[in-house]
Amino acid sequence: MAHEGWGNDWQGVTPPHAPPRAKSSARQASERRRQSRRRVWKGAGITAGAVVLGVGALGGWVAFDALAARTALEEAAAAIPRLEQQLRTSPDEAQGDLAALQANTAEAAARTSGPLWTLAAHVPVVGDDVAALTTITQTVDRLAQDVLPRMSAAAQAVTPERLAPQDGRIDLAAIQDVRSDVVAADLAVGSAIEQIGGVARDGLLAPLADAADLLHEQLVTVRMTTATAARAVELLPPMLGADGPREWLILAQNNAQQRATGGIPGAVLQVVADDGVVEFTGKASTADTGVFATPVLPLTDTEHALFGAGMGRWMQNVNFTPHFPRTAELASEMWRQRLGGDPRGVLSIDPVALQSLVGATGPITFEDPFGEQITLTDQSTAEFLLHTIYAKYVVPDDQDEVFALAAEAVFGALTEGDADGGLALAALVEAADQGRLMVWSADDAEQELLAGTVLSGELRGTLPTLDGNVSPKVGAFLNMTTSGKLGFFLDTAYEVEDVTLRPDGSQEFTLRLRLTNLLDASEVPGLPDYVTGNTPGEGTIRNNLLVYAPANGAVTGVTNAEGEQLTVLAQIHDGLPVAARTVAVAPGETEELRFRIVSGREQRGDVQVRMTPGVATS
Repeated sequence: MAHEGWGNDWQGVTPPHAPPRAKSSARQASERRRQSRRRVWKGAGITAGAVVLGVGALGGWVAFDALAARTALEEAAAAIPRLEQQLRTSPDEAQGDLAALQANTAEAAARTSGPLWTLAAHVPVVGDDVAALTTITQTVDRLAQDVLPRMSAAAQAVTPERLAPQDGRIDLAAIQDVRSDVVAADLAVGSAIEQIGGVARDGLLAPLADAADLLHEQLVTVRMTTATAARAVELLPPMLGADGPREWLILAQNNAQQRATGGIPGAVLQVVADDGVVEFTGKASTADTGVFATPVLPLTDTEHALFGAGMGRWMQNVNFTPHFPRTAELASEMWRQRLGGDPRGVLSIDPVALQSLVGATGPITFEDPFGEQITLTDQSTAEFLLHTIYAKYVVPDDQDEVFALAAEAVFGALTEGDADGGLALAALVEAADQGRLMVWSADDAEQELLAGTVLSGELRGTLPTLDGNVSPKVGAFLNMTTSGKLGFFLDTAYEVEDVTLRPDGSQEFTLRLRLTNLLDASEVPGLPDYVTGNTPGEGTIRNNLLVYAPANGAVTGVTNAEGEQLTVLAQIHDGLPVAARTVAVAPGETEELRFRIVSGREQRGDVQVRMTPGVATS
């Protein structure tokens, strides 16, 4: 016979003979062993079956809840951008979307919690997906239930309408009351981004990985709002005098005579902010500050080479540098040495931005030095201050006085509460994005908060992107070499072409710049000498052009439109390579220059360009 499990080869074997008693005992023992084995295998079969059935049931349960959670998360991700927009523009109307978001995240969190999910997180193959989904849902639900309601309440407390000056005073208490909530909300959003970003995507099911990526992207967008709000509640109270009077300078830039950050300071206003009340305490033209025998602050060798000592000796030259914090330091020191006081902050704005603000205040009327009423509108302000003023007032001191009066009138309308808060805020945001509004603080902690924002006007060689990469940033800046105001007729344009991503993550590309003189040669004889400057009757616009390569990059070649190689002055300024060349553009002509540039390593984002803002109003 064949013993169970021994195979067919054993069927012909004859078992040995044994005494009857012994044989009986052996048979009984064998039977007992067989029965024991049957019980073991039967118990094992029941256990294995139970495990299989249990895992199957657990998998089915988890799969069912996972699908429901994913659906809820997708709906939550779709609600986040709408909510972020509403929190910025109409927080009172955001409550409906906030409630919908909370319902979706609560359902997703409920579907991915409890003992079964804890057990499922340790099951091979599916455990990573279970753990990842739990992390995502719990993180987003905490944001929806705890953080965003506080952010919504804060947004309602500091709407543009509620922050608009009343009887000449901004209510700083409204900002201070929500400060802790806004800062906490921003930190929580940042933590959520880190947690979701830290979920390993390798090995995750594709739908889950896609959901994680989408939520991460949406939260990064939301943080642009929360980070801005957090900076605002930290900066505005002290800057507006919550801790005591704060003296400010306002540089009114004149783009008709180019400087790297826009134009020469056509006028400088002194204001004092005290507990939300802003008062004008003085104004001066660049002639009032005069010329200093030596730079008011030590200049570096590179600053001497690129800009000359005049950057530290004349107020109208302080913004030869495209690094606005340096401009502000020089301007405040010149004011302090020549006119007294202790400026602790500098704000810069140009006529194009002032025109946008007039759109929020309505037409502005002021009286010029001769008693004539001048009216500025949202269509005429820029052209009046950049061009008309020179035909109407032939004496430079009168021009500077009118320029200062116009800027003071616009800011006065804003601070006295005569403006539409929403339109004013939109105008300021647009001005900052275009480089027409910049702010500097002498307080190191405040300046650190400003750093990295568009308001800072810093010279930067890279820019972080929303997807976690780094973009190479290029600078193209103009400094007019003549004393006229022909910049009103200069049109500037740029294109980034022939972009190649290299294996090390660097990029090679061409920056094509076009400078066009919109002045017709027949118009030149009719222009005032003050406009044509030290080239009377010629009408040629001359500028020193400076092009900055990205951090750890280089300008590898410069050609004109015909492909001819051009020579440049090469320097390293604040750690960035810069190529400089003088460009002259005759009336009706266009000069084109092409800069071949390579970025630093691992700068994979889209190429960003910062250029001197011109006189165009759109």
